[in-house]
Amino acid sequence: REIIDVPADWRMRLLGTIADPNIAFILMMIGIYAILFELWSPGAILPGVLGGICLLLGLTALSVLPVNYAGLGLVLLGTALIIGEAFTPGVGVLGIGGAISLAIGAAFLFDPEGADIDIAVAWPVIAAVTALSLLMAAFVFGFAVRARKRAVTTGAEEMIGLPARVISWEGDRGTVRAHGEVWAAQGEHNFAPGDSVKVIGREGLTLRIEPR
Repeated sequence: REIIDVPADWRMRLLGTIADPNIAFILMMIGIYAILFELWSPGAILPGVLGGICLLLGLTALSVLPVNYAGLGLVLLGTALIIGEAFTPGVGVLGIGGAISLAIGAAFLFDPEGADIDIAVAWPVIAAVTALSLLMAAFVFGFAVRARKRAVTTGAEEMIGLPARVISWEGDRGTVRAHGEVWAAQGEHNFAPGDSVKVIGREGLTLRIEPR
């Protein structure tokens, strides 16, 4: 019999490249986190497009590899726990548990039984992806904490603490200029036009003021 060598087309070469356990695992994790970033920042577009491509390539690679579904479940659980740590104030229990689940799941992601070669994700890859996942969770958590500590810039609380200047006053009521606008005001002191005051509260369209 004559043996004829048929060169692989670009699709087979691509599949042969991404069908490496390490590459498949990395593509899947990049896809998941990129899509999540798109959900956190709607309109970025690029992370969502790249994430979708990487996730589909990773799933294509998994389709030709002997996947252990228990390991895949642990990887997804670990990813969910790490993401949960980013949004849930705590002592890091979710993040640590997610890192452990992610590492164990990646170690058992592929079933070597029936394969001619040993198929597994390399430990350096597992360690790197787990560390990056924890760093991402810490970054998002830190960003959320900083955002929570920022001064209020909308609503009634925005006015509290702002300086104002009395325009007119009679008894315990009058008008003041604050934030470039004229407001009705109420206070316990006898103010005179031109006095500098500070806003200490707001009730509807009336500001409560006190001397600065």
